[in-house]
Amino acid sequence: MENFIASLKTQLLEQKKELGTNIKNSEDNLLRTKEGFLKVEGALELINIIETELSKAKEAEKKTDEVVKEAVLS
Repeated sequence: MENFIASLKTQLLEQKKELGTNIKNSEDNLLRTKEGFLKVEGALELINIIETELSKAKEAEKKTDEVVKEAVLS
């Protein structure tokens, strides 16, 4: 009986160590995945800002063209 308990204890300690390692590896992987996600999210935000600024510049250029056209035609 003592051998069975000792063997069971050894197996459980090994399993505990393995599961602890699995948890640590999973947490590390999750952290890297979150970092990647945040980088992609940041890049998308930059693209939205650039698109907004390009749209504003295009609109300003259009208005300038209209003013120049009116001035030339007057």
